[in-house]
Amino acid sequence: MKMLKTLFLALGFIFATSALAGHHMPKGDFGWYGVTGNFKQITDTQIYWLGEFSGTFFADDTNSPLHGASMRCPGFMDVNLATQSSTLGGYCLISDQAGNKASVKWQGTGDGINSGGDWSWVSGDGPYADLAGKSGGKWRGKTVTNWADGAATGWAYWNK
Repeated sequence: MKMLKTLFLALGFIFATSALAGHHMPKGDFGWYGVTGNFKQITDTQIYWLGEFSGTFFADDTNSPLHGASMRCPGFMDVNLATQSSTLGGYCLISDQAGNKASVKWQGTGDGINSGGDWSWVSGDGPYADLAGKSGGKWRGKTVTNWADGAATGWAYWNK
């Protein structure tokens, strides 16, 4: 009987750890739409954007609490047109379909259209409560369209 309890305890730990790991470094796609923001011409070749984009995260694992989560991401992009390079970063505020909240910090580099970097958990409740300070993994993204009215659309992949 004691051995059976030990086995159940060990299996419970393994499944709990696996579930946490799935939330810790989720894989999925984030489609975004940026409507707010402000471009500033710093020099002839330097542009700085400060604004916010938002969208929905679609986890590869549809049982993940992040699947279908809403995201709002204030951020910046510092673009050097002469070298076609950029640095970018910010935060994403996440609200999943059960009402749990989390926030992540992201940063990266790119060419003004394609970019990539890493991100980490900042805070959270529910299934995200114990993730603060942990690496969430890597991301890569692309601005697909810069609309004439100043809006932009694109996507980001997490851990793919």
